[in-house]
Amino acid sequence: MSSRKKFRRPKQVPYVFLSFLGVIVLVLAGTLVWRLAGSDATSPAATGPIDPGGGVPEASVPVFEENGIKRTASVVDGQLAVYDGKDWQKSFWPGINFGATTPGHYPGQVSPTKEDYLRWFPMMQDMNIKAVRIYTILPPDFYEALAEYNAGREEPLMLMQGIWSPEEELIGEDGNGRDAFSDTIKTGFEQEIRDVAAVVHGQVDLPERPGHASGTYNADVSPYLLGWVLGTEWYPYTVQTTNEAHAGLQPYAGEYFRATAEASPFESWLAEMLDVLATEETKYGWQHPVSFTNWVTTDPLDHPNEPLAQEDLVPVDPMHMEPTEAWTAGYFASYHVYPYYPDSLRRDQKYLDYVNDEGVNDPYAGYLHELREHHKGIPLIIAEFGMPSSRGIAHYGLLGRSQGMHTEKQQGELNAGMLHQIYNEDYDGAMLFEWQDEWFKFTWNTIELEVPGDRRAMWRNRLTNEEHFGVMAIEPEESAEELMKIDGKTDDWEKRGLAAEDVGNGLRMAMTSDSSDLYVLLQKDGGDWNFDDDVLTLGFDTTSGGSKSAKLAPGIQFDSGLEFLARFEAGQGGRLYVNSAYDQFSWLYGYKLKSVPYKAEYADEEAGIFLPWKLALNRELYMPQSKVTAPFEAYDVGKLHWGTNDPETEKFNNLSDWYVQGDTLELRIPWMLLGFTDPSKLQVWKYPYGTEAVTPIDTDGVSVSAVLSEASSDAAPAKPVSKSYTWDAWDLPPYHERQKKSFDILKDAFAEYDKPVKGTARE
Repeated sequence: MSSRKKFRRPKQVPYVFLSFLGVIVLVLAGTLVWRLAGSDATSPAATGPIDPGGGVPEASVPVFEENGIKRTASVVDGQLAVYDGKDWQKSFWPGINFGATTPGHYPGQVSPTKEDYLRWFPMMQDMNIKAVRIYTILPPDFYEALAEYNAGREEPLMLMQGIWSPEEELIGEDGNGRDAFSDTIKTGFEQEIRDVAAVVHGQVDLPERPGHASGTYNADVSPYLLGWVLGTEWYPYTVQTTNEAHAGLQPYAGEYFRATAEASPFESWLAEMLDVLATEETKYGWQHPVSFTNWVTTDPLDHPNEPLAQEDLVPVDPMHMEPTEAWTAGYFASYHVYPYYPDSLRRDQKYLDYVNDEGVNDPYAGYLHELREHHKGIPLIIAEFGMPSSRGIAHYGLLGRSQGMHTEKQQGELNAGMLHQIYNEDYDGAMLFEWQDEWFKFTWNTIELEVPGDRRAMWRNRLTNEEHFGVMAIEPEESAEELMKIDGKTDDWEKRGLAAEDVGNGLRMAMTSDSSDLYVLLQKDGGDWNFDDDVLTLGFDTTSGGSKSAKLAPGIQFDSGLEFLARFEAGQGGRLYVNSAYDQFSWLYGYKLKSVPYKAEYADEEAGIFLPWKLALNRELYMPQSKVTAPFEAYDVGKLHWGTNDPETEKFNNLSDWYVQGDTLELRIPWMLLGFTDPSKLQVWKYPYGTEAVTPIDTDGVSVSAVLSEASSDAAPAKPVSKSYTWDAWDLPPYHERQKKSFDILKDAFAEYDKPVKGTARE
């Protein structure tokens, strides 16, 4: 999302291997990046109102007006509806979450242009999206573009406007959570609410603040507003701290919103914030449906088999607050729900036993069913769901719904399947996460290898799942024509003025790169590649030290120490291995944390031990209800995938690492698989033994050695000759966008549910 949002959730940092304090450091560091130079809890007040105009077209949609209050969207009979000039039309709302970044930028820099928005909006509607959700105030260009695009449209693209809460202040520097009623927190959030209301109604001039959008907002997009979504995913220790600090607090009772007798102090605080929003919007003569962000961690349901206490610590219940008769637009609930985290979504027996409408045991549908049952009488939307098309993975999910390692086709099919279950369980809408890939994102099992963090947006990490949730791929190079393709052809190499050079062993080699991968071209003399007979061994040297031999490749003596080794052989395909002394996985989870088997010899960088390249997925976890211990989970991400990265061919595979045709073999290897912490500044991690954390150091580039041998021969392989490659550091990498293979799948899926919700009037 290019909101200021993705920097702290257990979806990314599931409190798994890092210490609890370490997680909080990541949380705070991430949210501070959103703000860039930070934000005071008491922000400077906006100036305004301002004179509308500036050529922004006025809305022409029908407006319902009663008692001086205008509405175009409202909750009617327990469902979200829009006014058509005669009646309120209820429907299911297919939507999408929209980020606000481009490569080389962080969200606070709001880099997309008005032209970008005007290009993307029709594409969204072409995908049968009816509403776009944003998380915070975007620049004036966004609202002007939305007003221009929607002008005169019979079916405009509706807006779900988010309101960013002071997340880092709510978490607190110590990670223990702060009282939400603290003056600075409350005052800052109320000011943000006032600013957002003024922005949507096009009547404010926001002063410049680091990390925040600013400028003159004169585009009134309130006629296109489907609803408000207040706040961010609530940090459980903040909720707990607030409740304990105000035990016995009388439920909040405002003019437009109130808390019920069952409400906790935090829920009363939320009811008050909803009332502030309602009061502010009514000043403009408008009312729209309101909601607040929630997620599984603070849902009101019981998760008896959740292994991590903080994931079921304290509830925030939307049913403990309600609108008064003065608020005519209504109130709805919104949740972020992914199928792979928290663990209760694949551990609670009640979800494992649930059978969906297709006769399949489906824990995701089981959770959706229970959540819908709890929220009787009000609309309920899934404000975030989705799957990434990433080369890496962060968490296993059932029914193939893992957090990563999906082709684009699988991404579309899995998302379409979840959309079907959301609709089938009588929800009012589903907001897919997300529109476009965003390179600044991180996930818990790669973030410690992406250092320095303030350079993360400069390169594309195929192993970080959070970078690949979009239905629009954001890829290196300014155009698809300039992107290197692994397709067994050499025309793209020739365009770059490159030709394979003799490196001995009957092989010729060339190398190049982009902001995502290192590319290696290997051409075989005297015949085609045949991995029933051929064995190819590649050695990669990126920094000083390493082993000149490898037990996996007996008889081969390399001319420099290796950090990585790749082998292509019959029955195994291609695999990349890491020198055991350079392996961050065995160092962290074996040597330091004692979570996986470990041998002392792994620390010897010259021992020739090369291990599978693994990503951790989950620690050993004890399930409190079933009283069993789930084992440590990891994934061998070093397996090299066959296919081409050319989306115009039938053999396209976005996960692909190698392709062979005739005498030509091409590889693309993600930078992180070669130990790069920041390829844009030519930095790799240092050999970790003797360090306390992954430490970046400078490198001169990559040296690659290649050895071709016969699988059935006992003859000693020839000594390899290494070839070196380096490149210039970069800032603001070139990029282009492409519709993923998931786009059309989801276009058809969203079209199928572009109709009234299943339920009738909800009581």
